[in-house]
Amino acid sequence: MERKVAFLSIIFALVHFVGETLWHLKFGQPISMLVVDYIAVSLLLYGGFKAIKNAQFIGLLCGAWGFEFCLNYRALFNRVEKMASGIGHGDPAIDSTAYVLAVLMAVSITMFVSTIYLCHRQVKNV
Repeated sequence: MERKVAFLSIIFALVHFVGETLWHLKFGQPISMLVVDYIAVSLLLYGGFKAIKNAQFIGLLCGAWGFEFCLNYRALFNRVEKMASGIGHGDPAIDSTAYVLAVLMAVSITMFVSTIYLCHRQVKNV
C-alpha cells in the first residue's frame, strides 16, 4: 500500500509542478509564492521516491502531504475570501482557480489522512 501511495504522490507532484508553472507563466505571482509551491513539489517527490524504495519513509511522505494540504487550504480560502468580498470577482485567476483548489484540497486531505493511517499502522506493528 505504501508504494502505491508513493507512486500517486510522485504523479501528483509532477502534475502540481506543471500546473503551477503554467499558472505562474499565464497569470504571474510573486516568486516567493512560487517557491513555496516548488517546496511542496520537492517534498512530495523526495518522500515518494524514498517511500518506494523503503516503506519506512511513509512518515516523510505524510509530512509532505500535510504541507501540501496546508498550502492548498491557504490558497483556497484566500480566494474564497476575495470572492466573498467582491475583490477580483470575474477574474479567472481568482474564480476558476478557487474551484480547482477545492478539488486539490480534497485530494490532499485524503492523501494526508491516508498517510497518517499508514504511519500509525507501521508504528503499531513495531
